[in-house]
Amino acid sequence: MGINKLLISGACERKGGYELGDGKYYEKGILVELDLSSGKYDEVYSLSESGPNYPDEHPNLQFTAGCIQGDTMWLPTDTEIHEIYLPDRALKRVISHSCFQNLHSVHRFGDQIVATSTGLDNVVFMDASSGEINNVVNCEGKEPWHRFDVDVDYRQVHSTRPHDCHPNYVFEWQDSLWVTRCRQEDAVNLTNFRQKLEITGGHVTSIHDGVVWNEKLIFTRVDGLLVFFDKDTAQPTELQDPFHGKRNRPIGWCRGLFIDDGIAYLGYSRIRKTRMKDRLKYLAKRNIKYSTSSNALIVAYDIANQKLLKVYETPPNMIDAIYGVMGAVRD
Repeated sequence: MGINKLLISGACERKGGYELGDGKYYEKGILVELDLSSGKYDEVYSLSESGPNYPDEHPNLQFTAGCIQGDTMWLPTDTEIHEIYLPDRALKRVISHSCFQNLHSVHRFGDQIVATSTGLDNVVFMDASSGEINNVVNCEGKEPWHRFDVDVDYRQVHSTRPHDCHPNYVFEWQDSLWVTRCRQEDAVNLTNFRQKLEITGGHVTSIHDGVVWNEKLIFTRVDGLLVFFDKDTAQPTELQDPFHGKRNRPIGWCRGLFIDDGIAYLGYSRIRKTRMKDRLKYLAKRNIKYSTSSNALIVAYDIANQKLLKVYETPPNMIDAIYGVMGAVRD
């Protein structure tokens, strides 16, 4: 018996956000629940007011890729980690540090919380009980503060672009923690930077999620393709396209992956304006609008049979950007 509901984290665009500039795109962080049987979406948690951990003007309010352990969800914003008790969706505490800048993901590994501080090209390790920082690791293996000032509160800075690495997602493999790097189009071992997984073969198409499943590593590419690696050989084995052979396909930015009983659930954000034009070249090559809409989507895909099962289109104006997909309820 599998998952019957998903939790999807993301954000709603700010009107005129692109014109305001980097780090000002989103005005509301949102967590929505999708009932896989009915296809109904419901808002269950949101963030529309900022506070001292954000810039005073035009704070970038978004929920990025979180994780669930037991009855607790760890849900990041640009500058905070929200610890949420799932049965009643109550906020238990907020963790925030001055080195949090454009957090893209958070995961719980043993007694640690690990967050990607994408804006500083670092991964931050924290004690899960206290929330205090144990270590900060630069994603190129350099000194963590070689480009930035340790005494600056980067929560008050809208953007630090351009990034050297743009780390996205931390995952555990072979007793080590690895992180995907958008700029390098790879994943790297955070304890041995000589160990890398070259994911795209030189193609410019951003890598986001890295998920271990059924003796394989599976990575999302923002153009909607899944890259499979063999866990033992650390070599790519295949490339799967959930929309292969379909006349229509999403134009969205693919990010967010959850796998249950061989079914991959992927998020497709609504395309917004971006200054990273090279990352959107795939749109001109083969993508056309899905159906008659450009709303964000969740896609169900059977990995073994390479078959698109269902597309769950979000209601208009509910959620624009999708960062994370998590399993909520199991039968």
